[in-house]
Amino acid sequence: MLPCSFDELKSRSGPPYNAWGVYGADDQLGRLNLINEQAVKRGRVPIKRGICVNLNLPRAAQPLNPARKGLEHEIIHRTHCNDDHVSFNTQATTQWDGFRHHPYLNYPEKGSYVYYGGQSNDDARDKSVARNGIHNYAKRPITSRAHLLDIVAYRARRGLPPMSAFDRSTPITLDILKECAKESNVKLESGDILIVRTGFTEALFELSDEEQAQLPNRKVRGYCGVDQSEEVLRWHWENGIAAVASDTAAYENNPSASSPSIHEVFLAGWGLPIGELFDLRELANECERLQQWRFFFSSMVLNIEGGIASPPNAQAIL
Repeated sequence: MLPCSFDELKSRSGPPYNAWGVYGADDQLGRLNLINEQAVKRGRVPIKRGICVNLNLPRAAQPLNPARKGLEHEIIHRTHCNDDHVSFNTQATTQWDGFRHHPYLNYPEKGSYVYYGGQSNDDARDKSVARNGIHNYAKRPITSRAHLLDIVAYRARRGLPPMSAFDRSTPITLDILKECAKESNVKLESGDILIVRTGFTEALFELSDEEQAQLPNRKVRGYCGVDQSEEVLRWHWENGIAAVASDTAAYENNPSASSPSIHEVFLAGWGLPIGELFDLRELANECERLQQWRFFFSSMVLNIEGGIASPPNAQAIL
């Protein structure tokens, strides 16, 4: 049961489409509130064969943002045993964005940048403040029924070329999302997780190491993704989607073609987790082989109070 209609969101005071307070004044879970016991139990139904599929790229993969530090791994020998010491940016490869990652922009009533529930920019940058931290994703693990919309297969069935991975020239429109869902017998319910495959990972790994390293240095760092439109926002809200993920770098078509962006509305407005750079290659193959595009999804993040983001440590079970 949704706490309010999309049209009610449109008429609320504050930033566009915000859902602040609809789950309570002090809420820090956002759409994760929709993953209740019924949603989790519904996730068990698609498990037919007990096939477990990894959804995480190697942690040492090349970061797509030059400001993000890659993996540093040290093995420490201690007399009779070995330890690891690792250091990495939590958003360098496969990741969940937390609610303190991306704010509403240009919202002067709160000092330009404002995060989920009205959290200020100063609060979000203060590591002594735990509010809206990634630890909430550990408190309410992102574990539910999930659905794959395989846009790569959808386009191939129509004889269309692959999406243009490194710009926004081939957005995934609402009609495409709906048609792909219908063809894959995907019926969304409140508390479900939506995963969208664009083919970005394949395009990325077809590049040489040198070409991958240059991607972040382009004048316009563009990537394919879901179309930025009010009708797309409405569809996500009204279907009760609790979290989204994709194999691309931002979920939405990037840079944003409209304002507010999906990142602003999902993270700062609704408290809806966004997963990026998920490895969907094996999952797509298994879904096609089994002719089944729904599955049980499990993710347990790093339990860091006040954290900004985390590797998902995610798997699909069919």
